[in-house]
Amino acid sequence: MTKSLRVLELSEKIEKSTDDIIATCAFLDIPATSRISCLTEENAQQIINYYNETT
Repeated sequence: MTKSLRVLELSEKIEKSTDDIIATCAFLDIPATSRISCLTEENAQQIINYYNETT
């Protein structure tokens, strides 16, 4: 079973707002619409990579 992470948990981990992460999910076509949406490890890594590339 793939480990999952909630948007809120990722937000705390990478110090970004949940709104920013949800907007990034929409941009990256990741299905997450609220702060309690679950992300796969792969989705979380995509988001982290996106922020690393844009900073």
